[in-house]
Amino acid sequence: MNDDEPGGAAAWRTAVELGAQGRAAAARTALAALAVDPRAAPAIVSLSYSTRASLLRQAGGHGMARAGDGRACVLAADGRTGGPTADEWMVAAWLDALIGLAADNLGLGDFSTARRLLDRAQDCPVVPPRAALRLAWVRTEWGLYSGDLDTAQSAAAVADDRSRDLASPRHQLKTGLIAAAVHGACGRFDAARAGARQAFVQADTLGLLPLRWAAATLLAGLGEESFAAEVTVTRDLLAARGMPLVPLRPGERLASIR
Repeated sequence: MNDDEPGGAAAWRTAVELGAQGRAAAARTALAALAVDPRAAPAIVSLSYSTRASLLRQAGGHGMARAGDGRACVLAADGRTGGPTADEWMVAAWLDALIGLAADNLGLGDFSTARRLLDRAQDCPVVPPRAALRLAWVRTEWGLYSGDLDTAQSAAAVADDRSRDLASPRHQLKTGLIAAAVHGACGRFDAARAGARQAFVQADTLGLLPLRWAAATLLAGLGEESFAAEVTVTRDLLAARGMPLVPLRPGERLASIR
């Protein structure tokens, strides 16, 4: 652990990576331990709740995720002002929870609440690079699901810029996948298929099962029938790793994957 990192930061990052691989059961176990670890800093405890919420959200459990993100917001309330003297980890935790709440409400079809939460996050005086990218992702999804394609396209462009600030293939992969979804919504089907295929190959290479599933699902929806089998295979693999994908109830939409 770096000397300037809060207690539990390394363990939290490990849990995030487990979740990105679709190893949800292992990630949940690690996050549950962090939430009660007396050595973990308050910001990390908050992040443990919001990260667990993201795992629930990925599987379609937006309502349950909202409770976890709400708890994370309470724990990170000291970071809500985001001023120059605020602890950067607490600010990051506050924004992570707030953006997570926006994604939860988006998945439940409450577009007005989701937008208010996104605007509140945007108004934070200092938005760290990772949070800025997540904000752009969920703003893009808000535009897609609400039918505001102008917002979707402008937010996707912001996400592309923000992804360049992070040396993370996973974040760049997801940004490209979201851009492919925007292309599809705007009728640019060739660009959508090309972007989704690239994301599928990259996710498969990196072992990122949730993103592999999302890319296969998008391709199947774009008429690539051969990917319907990939959707089933990946869904079964995720279920075996502790991430059973719950069918969405009427009014729900699949929101963000970390």
